[in-house]
Amino acid sequence: MVKWKEEMTIDASIENVWSLFQDENIQKLMPKVEEHILLENSPDQLGAKHAQSYHEGNQLQTYIVETVGYEDLPEKKLKQTQFDMGQSFQVFYSFTLLKEGENKTRFIYEGTNKGKGLMGKAMLLSGSKKTRQQTVTAFMERVRDEALKL
Repeated sequence: MVKWKEEMTIDASIENVWSLFQDENIQKLMPKVEEHILLENSPDQLGAKHAQSYHEGNQLQTYIVETVGYEDLPEKKLKQTQFDMGQSFQVFYSFTLLKEGENKTRFIYEGTNKGKGLMGKAMLLSGSKKTRQQTVTAFMERVRDEALKL
């Protein structure tokens, strides 16, 4: 299993940063996402399910992404999602925003990627820690950069 937890302070209001995690802005944070279609419930509640499609190389992959944690309070925002990536991985993401001032937000990004079966576990073990860290850092910087544009 691969785990990560990183934090950064963003010089933007909590509401501006939070807006990036809403359905209509998903492609700003995840540019590889081709479609993000609500299947069940409303997008701002536990149990919401989306069909999310993106390109992996030349192939279009679609996963069912479920919201398993959701809070929208003035001082704290939380969105947690999970999905199975084929028969290989179970992925969990958590995005927490904490208000530190009118234009200052603490962004906490954490998650896990668990191998399913021997092949998935072997693939995770053979992956580069440096590459994984670069992916996490790039995502966090994208969130910061997009929030600063608002």
